[in-house]
Amino acid sequence: MISFLSLMLFLGCKSDQNTVSNIETTIANNSPVTELKSSTKNSVILEIDDAALAELDQWTSFFMLQKEIEKLEKNMANGFQENEKRIETYFKDLKLNVPEIFNTNTTWARLKVLETELYLYNEFFNAQESQELIKTARQNILSAYQNLVRQINKIYEKSTQNIAE
Repeated sequence: MISFLSLMLFLGCKSDQNTVSNIETTIANNSPVTELKSSTKNSVILEIDDAALAELDQWTSFFMLQKEIEKLEKNMANGFQENEKRIETYFKDLKLNVPEIFNTNTTWARLKVLETELYLYNEFFNAQESQELIKTARQNILSAYQNLVRQINKIYEKSTQNIAE
């Protein structure tokens, strides 16, 4: 009987901590994560390590592509704004004199992504789409190029590591 009364007393008690409160939530348009993402979109293009450049020395078509990407970054006239045949030529030439160390599936995957982004940019530019759409396509190209450079640096670094057994 005492336990029953204790249980009833315990269940009947209310405290200020147990009451349900209304919590208002608002969606912030400028969260720190959004600001960080927007500030990193205009980041500087990564550079290829000097040691890796020595390996890339004979891959002249890569350096031609790199010069056009630099023009694109500066929003200058570049070879990607012309017809699609020009882009096709760049990527056909890339298959020539590829350094053995960089002739990997991961490098070619990054190059294919870059090629796709370049075709989209070319299409938007020649169709005279909105400047915002062209700017977004340009940013995607720069991002794809940065990923390619990261991959080249990573492959070279991995090849130079000495693993002691």
